[in-house]
Amino acid sequence: MVRPLTKISYMKKQKKFVKPAQFAEHKIIKAIINKEWKVGQNLLPERELAELLGITRPTLREVLQRLARDGWITIKHGRPTIINDYSVNGGLGILKSMVNNDKILSSTLVRDWLEFRVLILPDLALKAISNNEDVIIKMLDNAPNLNATSEEFAHFDWNLQFLLIKNSNNTIAKMLYNDLADIYFKECSLYFNDQKTKILSQTYYNKLKNSILSDKIKIKKNIKQMMLISLKIWESENK
Repeated sequence: MVRPLTKISYMKKQKKFVKPAQFAEHKIIKAIINKEWKVGQNLLPERELAELLGITRPTLREVLQRLARDGWITIKHGRPTIINDYSVNGGLGILKSMVNNDKILSSTLVRDWLEFRVLILPDLALKAISNNEDVIIKMLDNAPNLNATSEEFAHFDWNLQFLLIKNSNNTIAKMLYNDLADIYFKECSLYFNDQKTKILSQTYYNKLKNSILSDKIKIKKNIKQMMLISLKIWESENK
């Protein structure tokens, strides 16, 4: 049986959420991610869980159906609801839930995303450039200067990556990037607070542009190199 939610914790959090369903979903997801409720355990019976969360049973059913759809839990009629291993059973819905809740967003997820980016972006970018070289060059022509704010750098860097993903025509990658937009802006704005990273990125933008114009064989290498550097910088700052 999962560990019950406390009335005290509910009262502390309730004011931050307008809708009871939003609060309940956040609280359940947080308990699962923090391993307060273990994989394979049964949720409390519906009546008890609704009472502990301070919501109605119809609202709880709505929340549980949404969590089941995304892969957090498994609902079987006539049997207890079971907590899933979200890292195995989850999909884009779980990723979006985690990104939308800062307090349950783990550094592991950020690192995994940056590592995954190293694997997918070089190939998709090369495909995008093959499909629509001119629009990528036009974007790179408008790279921010060193006096730009960290937020301006973050927005440009994101827009460049999304432009590459969009023109690769990979639907799954586009959906993934859409769900990761908020976390990217948060982490990348901090990343660009250092003038060194601005200089590093400007060098990368110039290299990418030059490789597109005159040496396409280096496109994947330049992108992968920059993605690896970004990953190492983030890891060094989040030890």
